[in-house]
Amino acid sequence: MRMSDRVIGPALLLFGVVVIWGAYGLPSVPGVRFGADLMPTLIGACLIGLGLAITIGSVWSPQKGLIDLSEWQVPARHKLAALWSMIGLVIGGLLFEEIGFPLLGVIYMSVLMTLMGTRPKTTAIVSILVVAALYLGFSKGLLVPLPAGLLGGLLP
Repeated sequence: MRMSDRVIGPALLLFGVVVIWGAYGLPSVPGVRFGADLMPTLIGACLIGLGLAITIGSVWSPQKGLIDLSEWQVPARHKLAALWSMIGLVIGGLLFEEIGFPLLGVIYMSVLMTLMGTRPKTTAIVSILVVAALYLGFSKGLLVPLPAGLLGGLLP
């Protein structure tokens, strides 16, 4: 599948605006010089810059159509992984507070890695270690609170 840069550029630009807009709603952390909105704002600014560059570049390059599905000859499992990566993010966004980052992260990563063909033992170890490192890094290192959700009483 190939999408035209005339679609991807404006989509990235719009996504950057949404990220920055959402970052302003994040609560400030007492005692910390930089708020929780710093990294999302920087990422949003980078997305806007990237979207502008792709959009400007697409004006001068010849392109066929907006979406070309002829090259997307991949196994069905990989198509499911692509679909899960989008649906999982939507589900995660809706249930992030209730389920919590640790449990949701492990489920999301495990399903995605399984669909991509990773062995179950590797999937379990990597997903747990990566999510634990991210949770501790954000909550303890950067003092950005992530919702613990269902595991609230079990986590530090």
